[in-house]
Amino acid sequence: NQWFSIGKSVDLLDTPGVLWPKFEDQKVAEKLAFYGSIKDDILDIEELAFRLIDCLKEFYQEILISRYKLDNNVLSFNSYEILKKIAIKRGMIISKGEPDLRRASLMLLDEFRSAKLGKITLDII
Repeated sequence: NQWFSIGKSVDLLDTPGVLWPKFEDQKVAEKLAFYGSIKDDILDIEELAFRLIDCLKEFYQEILISRYKLDNNVLSFNSYEILKKIAIKRGMIISKGEPDLRRASLMLLDEFRSAKLGKITLDII
């Protein structure tokens, strides 16, 4: 950080790069991350996808089930298990038949951000 004096009553702070604001409400930060307003590089993308699944499971069950061709009983599963099922349904498999959760997470967030999941508002969470 470097301070510069610009006149008698104005000081300017030059910071390297951009400083992220501190969010008093983590829900606000989470919503911004869902929309892609916070860079994915600085986030745990799988954890973000789990939280999005939790929101979809609570408020948009029909969209979650129909888009990813899941059974209704999937609503009793946790978000980790649901993401595994989505990865398998989409053929996202890595070595030894394990689902590729990172790839599935990126796909889920991309489909949400590009409105392929339909009209969804996060104002209800």
